Amino acid sequence: MRELLIGLAGSPNVGKSTLFNRMTGGNVHVANWAGVTLQRFEGVLTHGGVRLRIVDLPGIYSLSARDPGERIARDFIIRERPDALILVVDATSLEKSLYLAVSALELYGRVVIALNMMDAAEKRGIHVNAEGLEGRLGVPVVPISALKGIGIGKLLRAVMEVAEGRSGRKEPLRVDYDGLERFIARLERVLREGGLEGYPTRWAAVRLLEGDDALLEEISRENPGVADEALRLREEARRELAADPESLTISSRYELIEELLRENVRRVGLSSPSLEEALDSLLLHPMAGPLASISLIMATFLMIFTLNTGFPANIIMRAMGLGDLADLMESYSLTGLLGSLFDTLSSLLASTLRSLGLDDFSVGLISEGILGSLGTLLSFIPLLLITYMILGALQDSGVFPRAATSLDSFFRRFGLSGRSFFPAAVGLGCSVPAVVATRGLEDEEERILVGMTEPFIPCQARLIVLVAIAAAAFPEPLLQASLMLSIYLIGILMFLISSKLLRLILFGSRGAPELLMELPPYHVPSMRVVWWYAKANTLHFLRKAGLIIVLVGALTWLALNTGPAGYSGDLSGSFASMIGGLLAPALSPAGLNDWRIALALEAGFVAKEGLLVVFSSLSGTPDPVAAIRAMGMTPLRAASLALLMSFYVPCVATLSTILSELRRVKYVLIAVLMELSVAFLLSSLIHLIGSILGFD
Repeated sequence: MRELLIGLAGSPNVGKSTLFNRMTGGNVHVANWAGVTLQRFEGVLTHGGVRLRIVDLPGIYSLSARDPGERIARDFIIRERPDALILVVDATSLEKSLYLAVSALELYGRVVIALNMMDAAEKRGIHVNAEGLEGRLGVPVVPISALKGIGIGKLLRAVMEVAEGRSGRKEPLRVDYDGLERFIARLERVLREGGLEGYPTRWAAVRLLEGDDALLEEISRENPGVADEALRLREEARRELAADPESLTISSRYELIEELLRENVRRVGLSSPSLEEALDSLLLHPMAGPLASISLIMATFLMIFTLNTGFPANIIMRAMGLGDLADLMESYSLTGLLGSLFDTLSSLLASTLRSLGLDDFSVGLISEGILGSLGTLLSFIPLLLITYMILGALQDSGVFPRAATSLDSFFRRFGLSGRSFFPAAVGLGCSVPAVVATRGLEDEEERILVGMTEPFIPCQARLIVLVAIAAAAFPEPLLQASLMLSIYLIGILMFLISSKLLRLILFGSRGAPELLMELPPYHVPSMRVVWWYAKANTLHFLRKAGLIIVLVGALTWLALNTGPAGYSGDLSGSFASMIGGLLAPALSPAGLNDWRIALALEAGFVAKEGLLVVFSSLSGTPDPVAAIRAMGMTPLRAASLALLMSFYVPCVATLSTILSELRRVKYVLIAVLMELSVAFLLSSLIHLIGSILGFD
């Protein structure tokens, strides 16, 4: 079995020993560090088929080597070069404990920061933007509670990513030492010319200017001239700057820490105990709690859906005879406004390119293929920001952890814990961030299950297509709403059932993991904290899926607009239509044996809205409802298409995210085969039953 060496460092009283015992479970070997009487504790655990040998370093405040503990920790990092170094910091006292983290990052880049005592910090109203710290420091920052075992699974995953070179810093952290920088640069040159080995040159230069006697003595043995020059430069810096270089470096590190805390830590006022008790009596009630949680999430997403697509407010208005107001709401929804904006930009760009003399192929590729794909990508941003800001407010207020707790017993029936509630809820907005949100799950098996099955939950992109299909086939608002509600219920049911089955098939009959979750006190959500959350997750989505969406979108445009005869701009003669013709017979059991529908499903693989684009292109009308009607869509065919479109395969962005998060091709293939099978079975079944009952 492969073995990784992991160092565990931290200042005294930050919970380092508790974390060591929590990870190793008491499987500890005790020896002495070489040359000293201090005991060396080593423990072993297995994670993901890899043996992790954890070395518990002495509690230290810095790496200055002024006492045996600091010397041991520094030598361990430099001589043994661990595959990853876990640095434990106290979330309730970051201004003190981050100093060691910054010092260590100047020496070593393969670091994971364990933000311990987050439960205690939340109880005091302290919010820490872990993603923000991670972005500034360039290493994973994982909130944990070593005492309660919360976050340990995420910490171990981060350790594996750093140890295997998938995250972490490539170079040590560079602190700006202002006036001391020119002396650091001169000493770095001296050290390089002197052949310094084993230490980062900049770190060694800083340490020598600080007066590190141990390092100076070591260098003096190898190269006395370099040591003399280091002493001379230190004295020169002291005279010119009129200050001790060490006090300047310490001051610079604390300035960096203050900046980090100013940007990433927020204190909020907490609710009164009486209000907390009243809310808990509802949200944690065995019967009322789950109903209240589900109602809250439904209300939240109905609001998000209305802002983005106009649904379901548009259907309610039409049922009330307010058709004009419903049309106005759809036109001025975020989706409608962004669609109009990019249509206008595409037309302007096409006109400009033609005036420059570009041929039709180049104009189409740039204005429709590339700009259109970019528009698809950018249209996700307001949707994601709104979704994450609302969900972030619910999480920050303390409501979401209680919803997960109240729903735990229900999820447990399907082999999941209440923690799965959060990625499932995010999936109602978009599957990509939902798959990313599985990182919050402690148990690795549960994370894999939810990552594979979450795409069953219909996202907003599928909602847009569903709204158009329902409006095209069913004139009555009640039938439209019934179709969409049925699709959502089937999707959620398939998510739960497939999770249960996959747990049995892939991992045996082991039950759901225990729910380890601290319930933070209620408080009014901090807009700053909510913004941190929304910004971090939206940027994560853009990094993960942005390039893929634009690239695949452009390739799809080529497939849709070119054929054996080259560029034609005619979909019926394109490569995509040829593939559609080959696939169409497979759609016969679902009553959809039509190359145009097969072609639309191909485009829907890139983004579900692609179905509407293809229908509009084939019918020659920009109105998606009229375009679907032009395909001869009867109510039975519409129901079959709605089922097939909702579940046949996750979009390319979701698939790429599943692959990047779960890192196993077999999990992606299982997810695709599972969804394809379910989609074809359901759509074929509805078509069979409808045909027997005499529907067209």
